[in-house]
Amino acid sequence: MAMNTLSPLSDYQDYELDCALLTLGARPVVLCIGSDRVTGDCLGPIVGQMLIERNVDAYVYGCLEKPVTALNLKDCIKNIKIAHGDKKVLAVDSSVGKSSDVGKIRIAFGAIAPGSADGKKLPKVGDVSITATVTDAGKVPLSAVRLGTVYALAREIADRIIRYIG
Repeated sequence: MAMNTLSPLSDYQDYELDCALLTLGARPVVLCIGSDRVTGDCLGPIVGQMLIERNVDAYVYGCLEKPVTALNLKDCIKNIKIAHGDKKVLAVDSSVGKSSDVGKIRIAFGAIAPGSADGKKLPKVGDVSITATVTDAGKVPLSAVRLGTVYALAREIADRIIRYIG
């Protein structure tokens, strides 16, 4: 699975993101994964909230009011397959990485493995995925990540999704 880093000023990487989103087709499912109870893990629910508030033309699962977490991910995936079996899924989640990767947003063609940083065995999900590295776990635990950092990344991701999907 090829993964590319997005930077705020890169036209080429904006093009790659647009191409990836194009593969999703009309009115895709956007699955925003994470917990609203852990700052570093709330990227997905914040993105979902922003998409819902801005009326994105997609089926959005996971927001601050109803997050998709490790506890309900399997049921959510099952419900998505039943309700939207013909739709492609864009998965959005935070990630843990090296110090040099903190603040980077990545897009990949293919599924992500939510919870893998915590050793959780959850189902892989997504035809296309967007992740943002919020911390280097060796330095700052997910619970101590600054909300401003997560919010800025979430806003960047939501803006990019909305710009393409509408």
